[in-house]
Amino acid sequence: MAAIPSIQRARRLAIAALAPLAALFLLGMATPPGQADQTQTPAASDDVPLMSDLKNVQADLEYMREQQAPMLMFFHATYCSYCRTVDEEFLQTMAEDDSYHGRLIIRRVEIDSATPEIEWQGTSYTPVEFARLQGVYLVPEVIFFAPDGRQVVDELKGVTVPDFYPQYLDQRLRAAERCIENPDLPVCTDGIDRPRRDLTAP
Repeated sequence: MAAIPSIQRARRLAIAALAPLAALFLLGMATPPGQADQTQTPAASDDVPLMSDLKNVQADLEYMREQQAPMLMFFHATYCSYCRTVDEEFLQTMAEDDSYHGRLIIRRVEIDSATPEIEWQGTSYTPVEFARLQGVYLVPEVIFFAPDGRQVVDELKGVTVPDFYPQYLDQRLRAAERCIENPDLPVCTDGIDRPRRDLTAP
């Protein structure tokens, strides 16, 4: 009969000793050594595609500032054969080329589509509404923006000589990259439509 109190006492002592450890496990603080680094949330930039439809201007600008990379904004329409050429033969090729990753982001605006809605300056716009606000009335048109939101280098409108189109894109990309480092270069503003487009302006 004397053994029973001893066993109960031992159980109480064991529970008292294990209670703090149980609390640690419940709070997630008892992660085994070496596993803490494996559970870190991936950086937001890992989730940003090189090319996609334009959806959230502010989110893209934040990524551009983080990476110090320009945006190529492509205005197009489903009825436009030249747009399909630019999209499929040139922009898709850039998106699949590893040498362009981290250098820019490509955002598409399909003006004859109702989706996706584009969030800009706290308001949702259809693609065609957004295109009109950017002064775009004919497609295809390519516009480059710097991380500060302002347009850099002149627009690329239409497809006059398809064989040279990749060079036109690459020249503008290189110029846009130079304008990020030195926005006072003449190439940053010469020849662009007026008023100069600015994604941070209302």
